[in-house]
Amino acid sequence: MKKPLCLTVCLLLAAGLAQGQRRERIRILPDEEKYFSVGLQGGAFFGQDVDLQEIYGKSLPFFGAEATLRLPVSEPHGLDLAVGGRLLKADGKTTYTGEATRLRLTNLSVAIRYSYDSGRFAIVLGPGMDYIKYQETFTQPFPVPSITGNTVGFNIQGTVYFHLTAGLSIKGYGKYSGASTESPGFRVNLGGAEWGGGVLYRFHF
Repeated sequence: MKKPLCLTVCLLLAAGLAQGQRRERIRILPDEEKYFSVGLQGGAFFGQDVDLQEIYGKSLPFFGAEATLRLPVSEPHGLDLAVGGRLLKADGKTTYTGEATRLRLTNLSVAIRYSYDSGRFAIVLGPGMDYIKYQETFTQPFPVPSITGNTVGFNIQGTVYFHLTAGLSIKGYGKYSGASTESPGFRVNLGGAEWGGGVLYRFHF
């Protein structure tokens, strides 16, 4: 009795494994294919500098764009080479005298990231470098009309993509950056956390 039962169980397991091997994954993107994507994104930046928080608030909106080249390594693993930019503008008032002031941060970034792409969704994680241009402008009677600076910093970013079609995807991401700029008389911490989302179009080749 035990032998026929064991034989039946083994046959069922073998049939299940064979069926699982024959079943194809539901994919939107082709296997093992390079693609180039361009997209727009926006979100909120939470800066670490206490003075900037007091003047402009803890959450600052931004918009930007990113272009990515994905190189498949061993499906579903790949390498993403990304170049992007971000523009942030905010208005505020100086803490002591109340003069109107405006902040402008321009970021240019490059990154190399690991990507896992199932064909329906993708997870991307990796480090990068930022070039940041900082500018604050003030109204009279503030002693100086503006303060400017620029610096290079680092970042690490994690992104989740959901593929709607073979050419169109949406994404959500989180990013942490570290950078600061110094000039005679002041130092500004330009690092912080960034949360955002976007839409992108993909070109296969």
